[in-house]
Amino acid sequence: MITAALWGVSSAATFAGFSIKPYGDQKLNLQTGTTVLGKGGVASDAERGVSVDAKYIEFKEGDWLKARDAKLTTREGGTLLGQNVEYQAKSGILSASGNLQYGDARVQGLSARTISLDTTRKLAVAMGGVSSQKPAMSADNIVVDYANNRAVMFGNYQYSYNRTKLSSAKADAVLLVTWNALGQPSASTKVSEAQIAPYRALLK
Repeated sequence: MITAALWGVSSAATFAGFSIKPYGDQKLNLQTGTTVLGKGGVASDAERGVSVDAKYIEFKEGDWLKARDAKLTTREGGTLLGQNVEYQAKSGILSASGNLQYGDARVQGLSARTISLDTTRKLAVAMGGVSSQKPAMSADNIVVDYANNRAVMFGNYQYSYNRTKLSSAKADAVLLVTWNALGQPSASTKVSEAQIAPYRALLK
């Protein structure tokens, strides 16, 4: 059982590139190396352009960070709301689950069972009943490549934008969506395995 004697209190900290600003006291468990922000705070990574504002944050220096009732924002203007957010320092992967809602200049009102963000490669993987309001699209899973302004929809997809309407009920169906410089999407069913192989590997 952890006793009060094992906790230290501080007002600022850093975690794997994140600058931590607590809303209340910060408690460090000297036995486990875990720091808890019971009233939440903001964790910002200036290098990767990611910020997490949450009602509860717990982290272990150089290892992991967990947050609850969180709002994540990116340098590119994306906003992700989720009940649970976890960041693994070694892999640079940030994952979220629970009442997820995501939006940016290209996609609005996107929801999924889970969303993982590779903060280094600028890749997002949305899995489980993925859907968005604009453009109106849905699929079993969607991988978004922000560096190349494209998204790949995997399985049971539906897509609608302006006069373009595409759909497939096949579990292995694939649709490629690309955005131009004006942020307007276009979709194509003509996708080679070489194009989608790197993205399909992210679903495993």
